[in-house]
Amino acid sequence: MDMKKIAVVISALVLAVFTTTGVSAEISEETKNTITEKCDSIKETLVNVQHDDSRVRVYLGRYYEAILNKFITPLNVKLVEKNMSNTNFINSQNNFVKMRTNFIIDYIEYQKALESLVAMDCKTEPEKFYSELEEVRIKRSLVAEDTAKLRSLANEQVELVTKLRGTL
Repeated sequence: MDMKKIAVVISALVLAVFTTTGVSAEISEETKNTITEKCDSIKETLVNVQHDDSRVRVYLGRYYEAILNKFITPLNVKLVEKNMSNTNFINSQNNFVKMRTNFIIDYIEYQKALESLVAMDCKTEPEKFYSELEEVRIKRSLVAEDTAKLRSLANEQVELVTKLRGTL
C-alpha cells in the first residue's frame, strides 16, 4: 500500500473513532497495535483537526459576536425606545446569549482535552490514548450540538424580526 492510501486509512480510522458514538472503553489487540504502529500519523491527523477546529471556532466566534453586537443588541435598544416588549423575542435573545456562553465554555474544554491528547504518548499507552480520544470525541460533539442550537436560535431571531418588521 502506498503512503497516500495509508494516510487516508489512518485519517479515516481517527475520524471514525473521533465521531462514532457509544465506543467501548476497552479496545481490541488489533486496535492497540494500530494505534501504537500509526501513532505519529494519528497525532498528525489530530493536530490538523486541532488547527482546522481552531479556525472554525474563530470564524464562528466572530459570527456569533456579530449577531449579538450588530443585530440583537441594537434591536433591543430600538424595542426599548419604542416601549415594545415581546417575550418570545426576549426569550430567544436570552437563549442565544446563554448558548453562546455554553459554546465558548464547551469549546475551551474540548480544546484543552484535544491538546492533552496530542501531547500524550500513544505508542506506550494506546489504551489510555484511546480512552482520552473517546473523551475528546464527546466534548467535540457537545461543541457541534451548541453550534446547531445557535444556528437554530439565529434562524428563530430572523423569523421573529420578520414578524416585528411591520410594527417598528
